[in-house]
Amino acid sequence: MAIRTTLYGYQIENGRTVVHEEESEVVRKVFSLYVEGKTLNSIASMLINNNVIYFQGEAKWNKNTISRMLENEKYKGNEVYPMIISTALFEQAKAVKSKKSCKQERHSKEIELLREITVCGKCGSRYKRVNTWGSREKWMCSNGCGCLSYIDDATLEKELTENFNAVINNPSLLNMNSNSQYQPTREVTKDENELYRLLEQPNLEFKKISKYILHGATVRFDFCEFDSSEITDELKEELSVFRILDSIKYKEIKDYIRQMIIQPDGRVTSVFINNSKVTANGGANYGC
Repeated sequence: MAIRTTLYGYQIENGRTVVHEEESEVVRKVFSLYVEGKTLNSIASMLINNNVIYFQGEAKWNKNTISRMLENEKYKGNEVYPMIISTALFEQAKAVKSKKSCKQERHSKEIELLREITVCGKCGSRYKRVNTWGSREKWMCSNGCGCLSYIDDATLEKELTENFNAVINNPSLLNMNSNSQYQPTREVTKDENELYRLLEQPNLEFKKISKYILHGATVRFDFCEFDSSEITDELKEELSVFRILDSIKYKEIKDYIRQMIIQPDGRVTSVFINNSKVTANGGANYGC
C-alpha cells in the first residue's frame, strides 16, 4: 500500500522542498479552525465533505492525521522546510491542544466511574457515552429511551455537582423516606424470569440454576431495605466539612455517590450511599 512520503503542504522541485500552494492553504485553514475551537474530528469531516484530496486522489482524513499536522513543527519553517504557519499560530494551536489534553486526562477517571453508575430513569438500563456526536459527546440510554435534554459530560458533571452542593447546603435532603418499600429492580425481575424458565425445563441444569440463584440473592441483598439512620448520620457528618464545590472529583463520586439517574425530562438524580435521592434541578429528594 502506497503511503505519502512528502509532508502535506509541500512538494519537491529540483531536489528542493517548496510550498505546495493549494495544500498550504489547507494547512493554514486546519490550524485556524482548531484555534477557533473546532475538534479534530469535525475538521477531518469538513475536509472529507469538501473532497479535499490528501493523497493519490483520495480525501483520506481522520482525527489522527489532523493531530499530527498540528504537532509538526516543520510547518513553522526550518533550513529544509519553508514556513507555512507562523510561530504565533502554531503556539496557539499547541496551547489549545495541551489544554484539551489536560482536560481529558483530568476528567477521564470521573467519566469512567460515571459510565459504571449512570442509568436511565425510565427503564433502569445503563446509560452509554457516545464519544463523537456532532461536535460533542452524548450520553444515551442503551435501551433506546429518549431524553428531552442533550446530556454531555459537562451537563452530567454540572448536575452532579449541583446535587452534591445542595446536600452540603441542606443536609436534611439526605433524610430517607420512612415509608419506602423494596421494589424489585429490572435486573432482579430478569433473573427471576430466567430462573423460572430453567426450572420448567424437563432436564434441569444444576450449574445454570445455581448461577441464577446465587446471582439473584446477591442482587436482592444489594437492594434490600436497611436501617439507614446510622449511615445517614455518618454521611451528614462527613459532608459537613465540605465547602461549595466548583466541580466534583473522582474521590467524592466514589465515596458518596452510589448511582446517577437521568430522568426522561433531562433532570439528573444523584443516589447517595444511604440510598437518598437528590435532584437539585427542579426535583425533591425521595427514598428508595
